[in-house]
Amino acid sequence: MAPALCARGVMLWLSGKLPPAGCAGSLLSGRRHRLHVYCCAHRSDSQQGRGQGGEEPAAPVPTSLARPWGSRRSLSPLHRVSHMISPEFISQEINDLLTPDPGLPDPQKEHPRPSHPPPPDDGALSPTQGTPFMPGDLVVAEFKRKHYSMFKKMFVLKSSGKLLSNWGAISSLDIVGKLPGQKLQTSTGFHFLLKRPSLDEYVTFMKRGPTISYPKDIAAMLMMMDLSPGDVVLEAGSGSGALSLFLSRAVGSEGCVHSFEVRPDHHAIAKNNFLKWKDCWQMRCARPWPDNVRFINRNIQDVLPDYKSVAFDAAALDMLNPQVILPAIIRNLKQGAVCVVYITNITQVIDLLEGIRCGELPLICEKVVEVAAKDWIVAPSLRKDGSISKRMGPSDTLEETDEEDDDNNNESQTDEDLELPVNNRPFGQMPYIARPMPWQTGHTAFLVQLRKFKPAPKPTEAEAQS
Repeated sequence: MAPALCARGVMLWLSGKLPPAGCAGSLLSGRRHRLHVYCCAHRSDSQQGRGQGGEEPAAPVPTSLARPWGSRRSLSPLHRVSHMISPEFISQEINDLLTPDPGLPDPQKEHPRPSHPPPPDDGALSPTQGTPFMPGDLVVAEFKRKHYSMFKKMFVLKSSGKLLSNWGAISSLDIVGKLPGQKLQTSTGFHFLLKRPSLDEYVTFMKRGPTISYPKDIAAMLMMMDLSPGDVVLEAGSGSGALSLFLSRAVGSEGCVHSFEVRPDHHAIAKNNFLKWKDCWQMRCARPWPDNVRFINRNIQDVLPDYKSVAFDAAALDMLNPQVILPAIIRNLKQGAVCVVYITNITQVIDLLEGIRCGELPLICEKVVEVAAKDWIVAPSLRKDGSISKRMGPSDTLEETDEEDDDNNNESQTDEDLELPVNNRPFGQMPYIARPMPWQTGHTAFLVQLRKFKPAPKPTEAEAQS
């Protein structure tokens, strides 16, 4: 009698009527209730089939034991209870709640499950492996010995010839067709790592006229200017074209960089370096490098009157006396835009700020930065013969240390821990060295961040008197 009361109570609740108080204690929950309802229904159907036709009907598949609605997504309690009773006992109000609104999007169709592509065949070249070297590519060859770079050179790969060095030669035919990141053996037995140059490596090894803006300083300048695709940038002093390349990548194909240079030889070097990198990029990538830099070989003070309708989102100055051209640049600079000045000496910084003060320019100095970078050596500690170094304990005297040194060297060759190769030693059992490089990059420049602002309106005479 309890299952009948339970089913009757659920039907009354779905039809909008409250069940009697006696049915509340007989309500079964979850999977036990669905199993009980299914067994009662199956038993009644089988008895009716035997009495009418004489044959036992085929038992249906008990899909309701798992999820009768056949869906992978979780349903609300209303949906779950409604699937347990006959539809004729459900009121129209409940049916309206159960029917999804056709105007609402289906979450499964709107956000389908991501399909993972099949892995590539072992013999096929996957797209992640890159493009092999071909004649005309820019290649960087590097050889390291004892944690130090002994040889590093950038060159244009040709169909014939050799890469010559003090550590041996490599034929160009051996490089063509290889993927970047390949190590090749020279004629004298040394291994060179071959790769394509990154942008910071390219500006370091490219042909120079004046001194370049170093990548560590360029990265800080880009952060100060806060560039985004589509911005219009002014560059005063093209130099060798290092900063122009980074600005071109920052503004993208939708932006533009106006680079001014007074000297014709510097203008030619900057333009050739930009075109050389552009051609190299088109060989290594399917998408072209944006042609968004305008190199202008004229004095910026003479040209800016023709740029009255151009508003710059940012400006980068690399010249001896930037305070001379600031009055001409400030007109085309947007309000709130940043002007970054690349200056070598601290006395030039003082002259710059003094020129802004005397000229009463609407520029505020936000910061003066000197970027410092320190290279470190972090590598396994090995002896000259390639064996692993042994950690030494503290000694009382220097003589005891010298006497034990020979014994420890002999014992280190017989210890089981030190007999293992370098690559087969367990985690945490390899001694390391960690120290700065013996030579570091010194001072390069000071970066001055200026921002254009609008002065507050001056008070009137009436406001001043009040």
